[in-house]
Parts: sequence; C-alpha cells; structure tokens
Amino acid sequence: MARPYDGRPQTGADYLASLDDGRVVIHDGLPVERVAEHPELRGVAHTIASLYDTMHGDAEGDAEGDGDGGDGLVLVPTSDGAGVTHPFWVLPHTRDDLRAQREAIRAWQRRTHGWVGRTPEFMASVVSSMAAHAPFFGRFEQQVRDMYARDQRDVTHYAQALVNPPVDRDLPPDEVADVFLHVVRETDEGVVIRGAKAVVTGAATAQRLLVSHFGGEVQTSDFAIAASVPVGTPGIRIYTRGTPARADQPLASRFAEHDALVVFDDVLVRWEDVFIRDPETMLAFNTGAVGWNVRLVFQATTRLEAKLERIAGLAVRATEIMGTSELRGVQAALGELIAYRDTVAALRDAMIEQAVPSGDSLGPGPQAAMAFAGYGPDAYSRMRVTLQTMLASAFAHLPVPPDALGTEHVLAVEPLLRGSGGADARERLEVMGELWDAVGTGFGARHELYERSYFGQAERMHLGILRAAQATGRVAEWQSR
Repeated sequence: MARPYDGRPQTGADYLASLDDGRVVIHDGLPVERVAEHPELRGVAHTIASLYDTMHGDAEGDAEGDGDGGDGLVLVPTSDGAGVTHPFWVLPHTRDDLRAQREAIRAWQRRTHGWVGRTPEFMASVVSSMAAHAPFFGRFEQQVRDMYARDQRDVTHYAQALVNPPVDRDLPPDEVADVFLHVVRETDEGVVIRGAKAVVTGAATAQRLLVSHFGGEVQTSDFAIAASVPVGTPGIRIYTRGTPARADQPLASRFAEHDALVVFDDVLVRWEDVFIRDPETMLAFNTGAVGWNVRLVFQATTRLEAKLERIAGLAVRATEIMGTSELRGVQAALGELIAYRDTVAALRDAMIEQAVPSGDSLGPGPQAAMAFAGYGPDAYSRMRVTLQTMLASAFAHLPVPPDALGTEHVLAVEPLLRGSGGADARERLEVMGELWDAVGTGFGARHELYERSYFGQAERMHLGILRAAQATGRVAEWQSR
C-alpha cells in the first residue's frame, strides 16, 4: 500500500518497510527472509535509511520543517510545488542550480564517504534526464513524465539493470534469447519479459529496477524494452554473493553493496512503467540523446571526491602514526593522492562551467565528463597501489580488533600496540583498520573493480572521446591552426 504523502520524501522507516514487498533474494545460494535484517544486507540497507532520515531532520543537528535536511542538505520544491525533494531530482536551469545539486550530492556522499555507489540520488541522473527530454519518448512521453513526478516526490531508490550477462558478447543481443532480456509477448496490461541482467549493483536493497539494454545494438523490437520495474514484481529473482565482512571491518559492515544477477521469469511490466519499445529509440537513448550519461558522471565525480577526501585524511594520519610523515617519498605520495582528489573535483566543477542546454534543462558539460570517464579508472588503481606501497605492512598489522582492547588477554600488550604522533592503541587500530578495509580486504578489491568498470570497457570510452571530438569539429579546428 502506498504511503500517505506529506510533502516530503519517504523516511528511513518507509524505505525499510518497502523492502518487505515479497521480493525473492537468494544470497550465497540461500533464500533471504527479510532483506533489512539479513546480516550481510542490513548494513547498507540501514545506511540508505539514514540518508532518507536526513530529509526529515532526523540526523543530529538537523532542523525540522525549514527545508534543511541537515548535514548541508537543503531540500528544494518539487516541480509541482506540492512538496520538497532532494535537489538532484529537480531539473537544473542555471549554473547555480548545478552548484546546489553538487552540494546536495556532497551532503549525502560525505556521510557514506563515497563508499555506497548506488545512493538514492544516483538514478536521478537518468530519470531526470528522461524528463528533460520527455518528447523524445514519443507515445511513452506521459509515462516518463508520470514516472519522474512519482520518483522525484519519493526519491525512489533504484538499481540499474542495463548490462547483459558476460556471455556471447560477440553476438548481437537478439541472437542470445536464451539468456538476454527480451519481450515474450504484449498484453492489454503490459509487456511480459524474460531473461537476465548482470552486475545489478544494489538490486537486493533497491525499490525499483531501471531496465534497459546497454552494450550491443538491438535489431528487433522483441529486445527493445526499457522500463521501471518494482523489485517485488512476481517472477523477479535476485541472486547475490556475499562480500565476507567481519564485525570489525568498519566499511564493509556498513557500506557493502552486492552485485547481483537478476532473472526475469515471464515478468509482467505494466504499460505505465514502459518507456521504450523500438530499437531506434533504444540506440539513441544509450548513446546519450537525453544526456543521462553526463549527469551520471556529475554524480559519480562528487561521490568519488568524498571517497578520496576520506582516504587522504586517513592516509596522512596513518603516516603520522607510523612515524614516516616527514619522509620525502611519503610526502610526495600523499601529495599525489590529494592531487587525484583535486583533479576529480576540478573536472566536476568544469562540467558546471561548461554546462550546455539539454532538453528542458541545463546539463553538465560533456567534454569534462568524458575526460573524467577516461581518466578516473586507471587513476583509482594507481591510488590503491600507492597506498599499499606507502603504508606497506603497517596497515595490515592488526593483531587484535579494537573492541578487544582492555580485555583480559589483550590488556597486557596494549602498550605495544600504540602508534607514533600521540596515537594510542585504539586510534592506531581504527585508522589502519579502515584503510585496510578500503584497499586490502575483499571489500577494497571489489571497489577497485567497481571504479575501473564504472563506465564500461575503457577502450570504448576512449574511442567515444575521439569520435566526439571529431564530430563536433574540434579535431579539424586544431588541425587548421
């Protein structure tokens, strides 16, 4: 049953309750009874719930009823003026609007330190871009407008189900009907779909799936399907595999998302949730006709900025705890890490300064966005190697968890666990433990893969940069000088 609308987005309690919608989640081969209480899913579910609560003045220091969600999050009116919402869910029309959206994204990302890739404002990149170009969707224009109004009001938590499973990628999607998602039939109620989508990050804790095809041009209308589908729809099964996390892993225990295989077994998608049903529109949608890919970069860079700020702050303190902070090589490595953060932030801010009209909105500049998409993945991997080299065994030297300090068997050795720079044993274990979780555990390794794969295959991105420069005449202009 839909919640009563009170002019504000859903609360954290609303969100957690929405996960009890009959969804089928198979985690590590076993069915999950309640997602919000499962030991490996509850951490990220409750983290997301806490973000919703900031929009209701429920975080420490927040003000109720003044449009200030706390933590720097200032809510703005919905498009119809009936309530307030997260600023990234409203169409920007000026550079100041984009700056306000940057600050709103920052407010949430600094709460999660950028470790949750699919926070509830993430899919505003796509849904709001669709609304800005609603006529592009032809006979589905009204469905797009209605979807935007609903999701803007609720700040719906989406997962994107775009990528085909990694099989037969040498074939067009239409020739892999035994695996890839396609339409089985149309009915008066809607379309019936069958097949699978892969690497659907956060599907188990999402409320809706944004389903489409990406990576491979579809040839027939059977494979041309894009829609917004509730996760609890009968026939959807979500398969996830755990990222093992101990209780003393501060990042994994709170922020571990789970990539998923989502299987659609003759799922009915109602017409009001469908927005593409022809190959030409799907191809144009995927190649940037509505600008969602640029807005996606805008959100991603702001998220990564928060992650790098946290890592850099911890890394500087770690070298002080080790007693190596005055070494020239260590200082140079820290400077490189900070430069990476500053480059990410500068490219994001360049997107604001280079903003261009995009349908019924002002969109971030594509040149800076594509530059980041080409630069960021390798830079993140280099950052991880730099940390491993700079801190070496010091951040893996965690002989006891922080909660064991003061206990009978550890008390005697606590003096041996202290750090330099005035750090006691607890601070040393907490700082090094968080850094170890960031780059040394399975959680950290998964995040490197996540950042490297964020925009898909790197060569394809670089080809896109070249073709865009040629298509816009920039290359010819340089040649003529």
